[in-house]
Formats: sequence, structure tokens, C-alpha cells
Amino acid sequence: MANIDDKESTESKRRLIERSYPSNDIFKEKGGITSLQFHKDDDQKSHNDSPDTLSEMSPFKPFRTNCKCSVCFILSFLGLILGIILLVLLDPLVNNILAQKMAIVQNREGRRFWQNPPATIHRKMYIWHCTNPIAVKNGAIPELVERGPYVYREEWNRSSITYNDGLDRLSYIPSTTLYFDRNQSIGPDDEYVSVINVPLMAMAYEVQFYSKEMQEGINFFIELLETQLFVNVTVKQLMEGYTDALIEIASKVKPGVLKDDKFGILQARNTSYYQNFTIQTGINDITQVAKIITFNGVSTLNYWSTPQANMLNGTDGSLFPPNLKKDKKVYSYSADMCRSYYLSFLRERKDGYVTLYDYHLSADVFNMSREENRGFCGHDPCLGDGVLNISTCYLGVWGFISSPHFFQADEKFRQDVHGMQPNKNKHAFIMSFDPVTSVPFDVNVRLQLSFYMPNIKTL
Repeated sequence: MANIDDKESTESKRRLIERSYPSNDIFKEKGGITSLQFHKDDDQKSHNDSPDTLSEMSPFKPFRTNCKCSVCFILSFLGLILGIILLVLLDPLVNNILAQKMAIVQNREGRRFWQNPPATIHRKMYIWHCTNPIAVKNGAIPELVERGPYVYREEWNRSSITYNDGLDRLSYIPSTTLYFDRNQSIGPDDEYVSVINVPLMAMAYEVQFYSKEMQEGINFFIELLETQLFVNVTVKQLMEGYTDALIEIASKVKPGVLKDDKFGILQARNTSYYQNFTIQTGINDITQVAKIITFNGVSTLNYWSTPQANMLNGTDGSLFPPNLKKDKKVYSYSADMCRSYYLSFLRERKDGYVTLYDYHLSADVFNMSREENRGFCGHDPCLGDGVLNISTCYLGVWGFISSPHFFQADEKFRQDVHGMQPNKNKHAFIMSFDPVTSVPFDVNVRLQLSFYMPNIKTL
């Protein structure tokens, strides 16, 4: 009875399950009788695992798996295509955005940044104070002590702005107003320093070409005025301008050479309107933004002896073309150097989360043994590497531009004076840029102005 009841019950269950789940995997033939493989010990396990078991048996599983694979493949393919499109179009897209923002035209960021730089600009001045002026007059080597910094805050202004050729070019007159910043300076600007008498050096430069008789007459005149080789003046006088008997007479002989008939290192720059530029706005080609077209009405300089040296290359120094490349130089014009110059890529670094490119004034710029620099020697023999003779554009005096302490210059220049201690970290000329916009983040324009004392026996 039990067996029969079990058999009928089993047969009924078999038909029910077979109708619901027609799978041969859960049935086996035994002696012509189809029986359900059922074990009491596995009853609870089979009941709990039925969803997974049914899922494994489901004929829809392969379809769902294939569907997922197809979706992943399509998404990957679309991502690849999108990546290629962005790779091809990203640079033009970025350049277009930069062109819209950085062009120097009205109501654009480039114009606002160019006309009113958001950063505060400070000019730090260091002065070589001579401790043995009397001994130097008798032939001793100058003993120099560096004083500073004396800091001046600069405010830039660009006036007489006019657009030419539509919006492609603009002309303007730059000016700078200087304010002494006592808080950032080492001391007040009424401190006295003993420095070379630059107006006297300018006269000596002229006198060297005169006859011996003329030189002797001028020497008598200089002694009559009690003019000395060194002058004791305050920092304020040296920077903003001073006068004496020699300067007053020189101003009458050559009027207009000195502003307000005074001599000062920064005097000609303070609230002066002695330069005018015509530059490209970048509206049609952002790679040409701020590039100089003419300076004081001419497209080439006349200070130097070769066409290459007289070329106006690069920008006016206010903006630079975007998308810097490590293998490309950055060109600009410097009024301090009276020439165009270039900066070379030095390194890539991080400032917080910002990536910056550092560019520096390499030794090649003042390397006078290079053929490209021969024109900067003028018509005189080159004095050596590391210094630039600016006599032709600076008051007719033997003035020289170099890195501070004659860093990267020939050793002989440091031997002619005592006190030079060149240091790469302190004296290198370095500018840091955002590589995409080329906006300067850190600007360390480090230059030294020196004057040559000619040995004219009659003076």
C-alpha cells in the first residue's frame, strides 16, 4: 500500500512538474519507470535553492548574457569613437575658447588682463655701495657691498589706445608709476650710498674721442666744479633723480637728454611716455597675440650692427601666445636690454595642484661667441660672454646689462671688482607660466646694470 500510494503520488507529481518544467535533467529512467530522484536529507536544500536551480535551467539565461555583452561592446565602441573625436577636436576647441577670451579687444579677458594686470608688480632694486672710493680713484679695485632690496610698487597704464586694420592691431603708449614701498624694503630711501658718478662717465665716454688738448681743458673744468668719481646720494635721489653742477651744464649743452635735467636710474621710467608700441591683438590668430609690429614707429631697431640683432621678436611682455611647447622658445622685447630676447624651457613643476612651466634666460642669450649675437657687440670688439653693451641706447654712457653678480659671465668681470657672489637660486632670470594660457604666475626678471670706468689719463 505504501509503495502503491507512493507510486501514484510520485506519478502525479511527475506529471505536474513535467508540465511546468519540461527538463530531462531532473528525471531518470529506472526499469521503464520514470522516478523523481528525491532524497529526504536534501529536501530543505532543494527547496531553498530552487530559484537558483530554475535560473540555471532557464532557457533565457544565454540571451541575457549575450545582451549584456552586446551593450558593453557598443558602449566601449562609442567611448572609443568619442575619445578619437575629442582627441582630434580638443586642441581646436581649446584654441577657439582661448581666442575668444585672450584676444586684446574690448569686453574680453585678454584686454582687461593686458590693460590692468591683476597681480601686484614690485621692482626690487639692489645698489652696489663702494666702500673705498678714494682708493679706487688712485687705481685700487673697487670694494663693493650690496645694499637692498629697496622695493618700488609699479602701476602700469596704457594710454592712447587705438585699433588699426579693424581689430587686428592696436597702438598704445605705456607708462609706469613707481611708489616706494617702505614695508618691503630693507630700509628707508633716505639712506646714503656711495656710487659711481654716471654723468661723469657719460662725459668721459664722449671725451675719449677728443684731442688731447680738449681733454685737458675739460679736465680743468671738471676739477673747477669739484666733480668726483663717486657721489654720495640718497637712495631716493639715485632712483628718482638728482642734479649737480655737471648735470646742469650738460643739460644746457645737450638739452632734452635728461628728463627734468636730472639723472636717476628709474627717473626716465617713472610716469614717462617715451615709448609707443603697435602690437597684434590675436583676434584672427591667437598665436600672434601681443606680438610687436613696431616700436617707436619702426619695425626694426637701430641700436645694433646686424639686421638679426635689430629684429623685433616676440611680444611686448604683457601677454604671451597660449599653449606653450617645451621645445619652443618664448620671445619678448625688453626696454632694459634695448633688444629682443628669448627664454628657454627649464623644467615642469607643481605649485599645489597647478602645473607650471619654468623658462629661464639661458647663458646663450649673452654668449657673445655665438654668431647670432655678434651684432650685439656693436662696432667694438666683444668684451666677453655674459654682458651686453647698451651704450648705444643708454645716455651714451658705457653701460652693461648682465645677470646679477655677473652670474653666467666670464670670470674676468668678477675679478675686476670685489664683492661678487653669483648664486643660481638668487640670480637666475626665471618666469613661470601656465602652459595652456601662458599667463605668468611667477616673474623673476633679474638683471644688473653696470658702468665701465675708462682709463683716460688726462681726466
